Order: sequence, then structure tokens, then C-alpha cells
Amino acid sequence: MGAYQLKVTIKGSKPPIWRRVLVPQGITFGKLHQMIQTAFCWSDEHLYEFEFRSEGVRVVPGTENWSQKFQYLLGDETIDSLVSGTGKFTYTYGLDKNWELNIQVEDVAADYKESCGQVVKFKGDCVPENCGSIAGYYKLLESDSKELKEYDMSAVNKLLNQGSDHASEEVYIADIYDCYDKSSILEIAKRHGMGGLSKLKKEELAERTIAHILEQKVMSRYFLCARNSEIRLFEQVAADDFQVPSFEAGEMDFLYAGGYVTAGPDNHFMVAEEVIKAYEEVKTQEFKEERERLSTIGDYLRAANSLYAVTPPLVLLEAFNKYEDKKLSLEELLHAYELLHSYRHAVRYVDGNFVDGALEEQKDIEELQQMQKKVPYYIPTQMEIRFMADNEGFLMTGELSCLSKFLTDEMNVPDERVPYLLRQVQAEISMGGQLQEVVEGIEAAGIIFESEEHLEKFTSIITDVWNHTRMVLNRGHKPYEMVMKGLETVSAQRKNPLKIYPNDPCSCGSGKKYKKCCGKKSK
Repeated sequence: MGAYQLKVTIKGSKPPIWRRVLVPQGITFGKLHQMIQTAFCWSDEHLYEFEFRSEGVRVVPGTENWSQKFQYLLGDETIDSLVSGTGKFTYTYGLDKNWELNIQVEDVAADYKESCGQVVKFKGDCVPENCGSIAGYYKLLESDSKELKEYDMSAVNKLLNQGSDHASEEVYIADIYDCYDKSSILEIAKRHGMGGLSKLKKEELAERTIAHILEQKVMSRYFLCARNSEIRLFEQVAADDFQVPSFEAGEMDFLYAGGYVTAGPDNHFMVAEEVIKAYEEVKTQEFKEERERLSTIGDYLRAANSLYAVTPPLVLLEAFNKYEDKKLSLEELLHAYELLHSYRHAVRYVDGNFVDGALEEQKDIEELQQMQKKVPYYIPTQMEIRFMADNEGFLMTGELSCLSKFLTDEMNVPDERVPYLLRQVQAEISMGGQLQEVVEGIEAAGIIFESEEHLEKFTSIITDVWNHTRMVLNRGHKPYEMVMKGLETVSAQRKNPLKIYPNDPCSCGSGKKYKKCCGKKSK
């Protein structure tokens, strides 16, 4: 008996929230439904439906609400004839089918011997099934809701009654470094503070670099600065040797740059046997506690940097001590910064403030501070902090979810391009960008508004996005919050859609002024 490797992704989630699941061949669709429910920590309270669109087939638990457009099968049918013959299908669940999941058939594991399913990889925490929709989930991120929980793959697999037993291919670090060129090994050595090695032959350079990075003190110091998500992925690769999805590959950059993992074709990562052994010796309980503490402090630094760009330590301490049981002192914060800054340079400590690294390099600190109003710093929710830390400062909102749907459904933008565009829009607006700048950025990415209807709908959506974006210029406040709280505004809330003026270039790409092109058509 074999198994299908399925990647199950919640539609509309940006960044994608997914589970990679091995499901045995020969099971029924009803059983597959139950496995998906368990994989997403849902409770099987509602009806479900599988749809194989290209085959014109739907699979449902009962005979209610059948239509003449599809051939229907019941959930007690086995999955093989349909799943083996397709590359993808969909799964809908909930009242009014408010959850839609895309299922990609990635592979068939011919040697799978187990009778139960297993989650082998995942992205994203638990999404409450009764929060309404993916847009409702993003609204929960802005609250302190107790519904939001971390995803525990081990616990899920226990519920699926299936443990992991995947043997890693043995690979040795000397063989890995033998494939690197000399300049790549020098970069690894430089990252660990090794100097005076440039005149060495490649073989001796590799030998000395390997010996150095495997020293317990060196490895411990480096791995202390790894984030929880990076360690989790590192441990999964070390145990399973699975391929890493392209959008998750960035999580391996830190340990790859340190020389502890290697990347092969198609985002396939490997960890050498010597690294695994050394890591097990480093990973004491004391080390784990210190690393997790440092990772948490780093997440707060990362989130604060995204919200304010210039952060006084007391503001960061206020946020940290509001949520964390073990309180943080200024002394510990500055010590943590010194440890992290050894290998991570996104934030710098300048004149008593934590400053965005790019801002400090461009010497624009004073200019930004002059633009920021003297309003209280917005203290984010714990979920916002975590989301921004996990997504390089990006914060998904319900309004951006609507923009995502518009781009995919009406502008036919490929799914893989949408996260980049959403990040770009949020970054532009956060720094005070206006409509024309946002439109130009969208057009520069190759997205052209071919009709006035599309342009008007976009301006309406972007107005909502603008009003609900946490802005650096507002010290993290949304424009509408500034108005509601009676704070002095940098950018007032917009009650009407933003305008493109008659003499602006038309966004349809014609090269004409708006009044001579789409503006003329609207008269």
C-alpha cells in the first residue's frame, strides 16, 4: 500500500497557510475529510464537499443540493480513481462553504506502509473554523482572542495515530564543502569572525572552517540567534530530509549562511551528520530556554522595527512586559540586542534608539522623526507581533485580503505574485505613499488596469487598505484610529475613495492623461 502526498492550502491565505499530508491509498473520501479536519485542528461540525472541476465530479456526504452540472459521488467512495488521475482538486467546508481549500497532489509514496495519515510539514498556526472566513481570521490577529493557538504537528499526528519514522539520507560535511567554491567558504568563515584565511588553499580553508563552526562554543553562539521557526524547520530537515517549499526557503537562509545546512536543486535542503551530532550536544535544556527567550526578544524587535522604524527601548519593554510572563529589563534587552546583532543587522542601536538598518545607512533618521507626529506609540497585540515577526514585518489584514481577491479574481494575477504585491502596497502606504505611487508600483510589476471599472474598484479597495494600514508615520496607528482617538494626524482618515486627477497619467497604460483616456470614457 502506498500514499498520496497532498498539500492542502487555505484559499485566500497570504502568506499561504497549508499542511502537507501523507494519506494512504484506498481510503474513502469520508476518511480523507476527517484527516483534513484533524490536520487543521477543526472539529467536523459542518458539511463538506470535494470538487474535481476538470472531471466534472463532486463528492459529498449526502444527496442534498445536487445540481445537474456535476456528476456526484458519495463520501464512502475510495479516493484512488479520482486522486490518482488529477494534479489538484478543491475541498470546501463549513456553513455556506465559507472555507475553501486547494489540494495539490504532489507525489505518490509507493513504500508507505501505514494505515493512517500523517502531517509532514506545515505553514501557519491554527485557524479557528468558526471565525467566519480567512478574512475573519485576519481580524482576530488584531485582537487578544483566546481562540488563536499555535499549531502542534506532533499533537496532530498523535490524533491521526501515526508517528514519524523517516530515515534521513546520510551526508557528511566534508562532502558538502567539497562542492563549494573557495569564495563561498570564505564567506562562511567571515560570518563566524575568522580572518586571515584568504591565502589558504581550498582544502585547508574548508578543513579549518568546518572545525571552527563545529566547536561547541561557536555553534552554540550562532544557534542561539536562530528564530523558533528556523530551528523548527532545521530540525524537520535534519530528521526528514524533505523538500522545502520555495516561499519557505528563506527560513533556511540564516543557518545556510552559517554553513550548517546546504541547499540542493528545487529547494531541497540537507544537514550533515556531524552537524546533527554537534547540535544534539549543544541542545541542552539551558540552551533551549536561552535560545527561545532570545528568539522572543528578537521577534519583538522585528515587529517594533516594522511599526516605528525608530523605537525607544522603553516602548519595546512596554510591549514585551505586557504579554510575557517573564519580564524583560533594559539590561537584558541591550544584552540580547548585542548577541543578535552579531549575526543579524536589520536593527541597529543608535543614540539610544533601535533604528531600522536601512534607515540608518541612508542617514534618514532625523528626517523620519521630523515627519512622525508626537503621538503615543501604538502597542500591537501579541498576535500582530508574532505575525509580523514570522513574515518579515508584513501584517495581513482583512482589507488586504479583499485586495488579494480582487487581484486574483478580476485582474488574473497569479497566486504566487500576490504576496509580493500586498507587501509592496503595505510598505508604500506605511511610509505615507499616496494612490498614484501605489498605482505606479502596481503597474511597474506588470499589472495594468484595462478599464475604468477596474481602476475605480481598485481605488475603493485601496482606500480601505489605506485607512487600515499601520503606518510608520503614525507610530503604528491606523489612520482611522488616529481620528477615533482624537490624535493629531499625520494622514487623516479617508472617507471617500482616493482620486486620480485629470492631468495624471492614465493608469490603463495608454500614455495619455487620465482626462483624455479613461476619464473621458466615463463622461
